[in-house]
Amino acid sequence: MAKRVNNEPLRAMAERMFVEEGMTAKAIASTIDVTEQTIGRWRKGIQGDISWDEKRKQYLTAPNNIKKVLMTELGDLAEGKDSRIDVKAIAAVTKAIELLSDKVSAQIVMAVFKEFDSWMAVQDPEAAVSFLEWHKMFLLYKAQQEQ
Repeated sequence: MAKRVNNEPLRAMAERMFVEEGMTAKAIASTIDVTEQTIGRWRKGIQGDISWDEKRKQYLTAPNNIKKVLMTELGDLAEGKDSRIDVKAIAAVTKAIELLSDKVSAQIVMAVFKEFDSWMAVQDPEAAVSFLEWHKMFLLYKAQQEQ
């Protein structure tokens, strides 16, 4: 009886190469010395798991990756290169997602807190000062959540 080999470390490495690095199945197969057919089977997803294609889509559309794309675009524009992406379309889609989300951005929270703090300073200055510290802590928390 043939000894069964644990391919999980190779499969996990191949998945990372596909999802996060954007490598093709052929390039991955060549790099880790497996067949393209093996990559194809792994790419479809393990039982109960989502496919690598779906994971790649989720990875690429994560806010931190969108931010990376925009920062790269900004750097290119600063160097005088032509724009490669439609920033207005990205902004519109991002705005639509935020409107559908039940989370509120740190910028909106800050604007509301600023208005509340001004109002509270008139109502009860001592209480306003204590709220100010809590508001700062919450804004730091929100900013960390958005990274």
